[in-house]
Amino acid sequence: MLSLRDSLFIAALLNAAAAPLAFAAPTPGDAPVLLAQATPSDDDDEDEDDAPAAATPASDEPTSASDAPAASPASPAAEGSAPTSSAQAQQLVSGAPLFNPNVKVHVIEKKPYTDKGTFEIAIYPAAVQINGKFTQTIGSFGSLIYHLQENFALQITGGYNWWNVESGFNGELVEKYRVEAQAATSLLWTWAALGGVEVTPFNGKFVLFDGILGRFSFIINGGLGAGGTRHQLKPQTTRADGVVSEATYGDTGVKFMGSIGAGFKVQLGEHVAIRLEVRDVVYTARMETVNGCSLTDLTAMDAAVIGGREPNTVTGLSTGCLSDSFSGVREEDGYRHSSDAKLAKNLVQTQSSDVLNNVGLYAGVSFIF
Repeated sequence: MLSLRDSLFIAALLNAAAAPLAFAAPTPGDAPVLLAQATPSDDDDEDEDDAPAAATPASDEPTSASDAPAASPASPAAEGSAPTSSAQAQQLVSGAPLFNPNVKVHVIEKKPYTDKGTFEIAIYPAAVQINGKFTQTIGSFGSLIYHLQENFALQITGGYNWWNVESGFNGELVEKYRVEAQAATSLLWTWAALGGVEVTPFNGKFVLFDGILGRFSFIINGGLGAGGTRHQLKPQTTRADGVVSEATYGDTGVKFMGSIGAGFKVQLGEHVAIRLEVRDVVYTARMETVNGCSLTDLTAMDAAVIGGREPNTVTGLSTGCLSDSFSGVREEDGYRHSSDAKLAKNLVQTQSSDVLNNVGLYAGVSFIF
């Protein structure tokens, strides 16, 4: 038979086994908190009359913290996510406040077409020189572009400067001070044919008036080729009788040319784009012939003029020398072209190794197919 003390000790052990450790539901980043722990009584001198009351509760309800049920670890608080409490919070989509009328969310779609494998014809109706201190040129040019890759293309450019004259500043120097710019700075560019490449380092999109979606590209191009040049021989003058004597020019031959430029292409749809570029065309200022005549030819013709003969009467000139361009009289003002022979000789005698830069603004439109 068990004694009353043994019965109480066994009851305390069963009570401790039925009430395990209880923890509060942890929140993210917090350590769990110990709420209660049931411990058996170790007092061997406890009064036998008080023991039944401690061992047997008066009712089936728990009488101590050790009997309270532990918090469920699967509750919403344990997961760290609070329930939605407002209509505005329910309208958040990936953090975007779509409920706010002052906030607009734009989705930029992918480019629906590619430039790879396409041809592009660019037309520049106006190419205006913007660094014209001693020269002024305005022309029309065009480019044929084949896009090998999305950001790399081959390019052929050609055109003609239908307005190429010395600047008004240089004319003023001649008229007022009897001086003019050196030939190295006043050589005029007439036409060019260049071949090269075009690279597109980056491109982007923009919205115009909140309704028109446009695409733009920053482009860099460069090329090599050849072009024609000419130089003014006699400036425009006004005679004492009021008759204006127009300037005369001599062809100075074909020069090796290089070009480098940069600008923007704004694409409107799949087949049309607007181009705005700045290009620098570089060429040498060295002159060896005028109208196909070398220094030897020009010296011989100048001697004939001094002797009272026309330059086209001189024999033994080199092949390609256009002696007729230095002969005859101009009907409009009676100017004798034989005077140009001496002017041309002075140009060729003054050699220069300088390099000229014709910086122009090219504005036009292109068609992609």
